[in-house]
Amino acid sequence: MGTANTAKQPLLDASPYSRSSRDSMSSMSSSQILRNFILMSVCFSANHGAVTACLGLASTKLGALTFLDADLGTWQNGTLYTFYTLSALFGATYIVDRLGSRDGILAGVSIYCVYVCCFLVASLVPDVWKWPVALLGAAVGGVGGGFLWTAQGAYFGKSAEAYANATNTSKQASTGYLAGIFSFFYLSEEVALKLLSTLITQVLGQSWLVVFGTYSAVAVASVVGMSLVYKFPVEEKKSDNDFCYKVNSASRLLFNDSKMFLLIPMNAVFGFSAAFLNSYVTGQVLHFATTADYAIPYFDDNSGESMGLDNYVGMFTAIPAGVAAILSLVLGSLSAKTGKGPILIMGAVCFALLASVFLVNPGVSGWTWGPLVAVFCLMGCGRATFESTLRATFADFFAHDLPGAFANIILQSGLSSAFAFFAFPHFNCEEEDDYCVKYKDGSLHDVRLLEVIVIVTAGLAVLGYARAAAIRRREEEEEEEEE
Repeated sequence: MGTANTAKQPLLDASPYSRSSRDSMSSMSSSQILRNFILMSVCFSANHGAVTACLGLASTKLGALTFLDADLGTWQNGTLYTFYTLSALFGATYIVDRLGSRDGILAGVSIYCVYVCCFLVASLVPDVWKWPVALLGAAVGGVGGGFLWTAQGAYFGKSAEAYANATNTSKQASTGYLAGIFSFFYLSEEVALKLLSTLITQVLGQSWLVVFGTYSAVAVASVVGMSLVYKFPVEEKKSDNDFCYKVNSASRLLFNDSKMFLLIPMNAVFGFSAAFLNSYVTGQVLHFATTADYAIPYFDDNSGESMGLDNYVGMFTAIPAGVAAILSLVLGSLSAKTGKGPILIMGAVCFALLASVFLVNPGVSGWTWGPLVAVFCLMGCGRATFESTLRATFADFFAHDLPGAFANIILQSGLSSAFAFFAFPHFNCEEEDDYCVKYKDGSLHDVRLLEVIVIVTAGLAVLGYARAAAIRRREEEEEEEEE
């Protein structure tokens, strides 16, 4: 706890934070708490921005190597999300409980550096080594990502509580406000880092080796910055016999709290939509958009094959993050007036519309800038609700178990993404038509099934949230009666 000689120290003073496990945030002013939260958000977002920039490039830059109807980028993404999910399910809450939320974040961003650096290594080694490098990097990075978000959720909840106390406002208002701030930095830095690849290759004329070297440097620098963030005291452990209890926190909350079960589709629709956008739209549609206005299709020097808008993938993948960054600040304030429910429903509708565009206008050829930008904007609108409002809702609904709650976000969205990345490439068909699409590797895929899965899941997300919110209102009424 805080002492007389450490109270009211400047936020970034190294002295109190080097021994911060003994300090208390209760001695800080609201502005100090806010500045600390912003520092955490900036460092976290830089690291994760480098990760998502590489994730968006995986199918394009690693896609020349294929196995079982899926390219290396798709296999790598599926591996990342598989280990990401397993980490969240088995042990993420225990790791965060033992390390504390700040050190959990620090460990997570450190491990994520392995994933980012594997792209740099893959750019240097022969093709025969690209598979083990890419898949090993994804597996290691997935483990770190699984408890990274669990730690971030715990840190977010503690910061929101401290800020609410310092400003004498409600916890719900504090979670909404800080969620908007975090999402703004998280998504803005993602935009900047995704655009960086286009800047380096198209404007500066540098190679992709420079791109991945830059991303690796950013990821490592974020680790250094995160070490300066305030460290909440780690609670004393009463016993070491609760290992299994801690490890199973996420699954226990999932099966024992009906609200969590009902919110599965809300997380799953994001996972399915992200996989659909990355594997199909980014990986295939952009490749065949050879007639797009204001873009000059270029050709692979080795095969002479037209590659459409592939070289602009960094710009396209930055659009959802940019839209979400702008909306996150608006949604944080709007949720205080409308409640979080209408915003979450809007997000689910946006995901459904994204898939519906391709259901109404099937095929990979003939796409131009306008429709493609609109599709990526829809993803941004949906993502804004997922990154800010949904996380704030989980903090409100499951305040008694924040690590378990945020581990479930990872578990549910990660499992759906892993399933989508591994399963979607195997939805094959036999005769080419509007919905039986020929991919760039020559294989035929039933994309209508992918689109229907996203749309149906979005509908279930709306119904599930409505029921979960009703249960939460009843719980709040019972709590008020007990008081």
